[in-house]
Amino acid sequence: MKKAVLGGAAVATLLAALFAPEDEGSIVGPATATPRQVERVAPAPIAAATATPQTNRALAIEPRRGLDDEEAASLFAKQSWQPETPKKIMLDQQAAQAALPAARVDANAPPPLPFQFLGRFVDEGKAAYFLQAGERNVVARPGDTLEERYRFDGVVQGALQFTYLPLNQKQTLAVGDLN
Repeated sequence: MKKAVLGGAAVATLLAALFAPEDEGSIVGPATATPRQVERVAPAPIAAATATPQTNRALAIEPRRGLDDEEAASLFAKQSWQPETPKKIMLDQQAAQAALPAARVDANAPPPLPFQFLGRFVDEGKAAYFLQAGERNVVARPGDTLEERYRFDGVVQGALQFTYLPLNQKQTLAVGDLN
């Protein structure tokens, strides 16, 4: 295979050499410097007498002023079009939360729901709701007990309703449209 390719390339080169145009003038010789006659023209005179005093002040050269410390410090400051990093924003929000006065915690209030809504599945008219509790995924149906402290009661006005069993208090998880 390689011999056929090499042979074809050799034949193509030979044919190109035989049928190349015989143009003796196409070879470019070395460059030679030729002196040129340059006609010297005097620059046009500037009409300073016709300039107005305003023009003279606008064209006047001002002495260089020094930079103050603030301007000098900002010359090489890091500048970016990118928005602040989410980590910095989160740290700012946490600092703002820490600055707020601590709210009194009601001893009779249930803890916040540990669940996040992931989705819903309907099979033969029975709905199952997919929830996330920490790093675990949970499938809940009305009447199920979750994490030994919550009972899933069902859907009420577009929100999942739970009962916190130790205090027998209702809690809802807003999920939006369940279509």
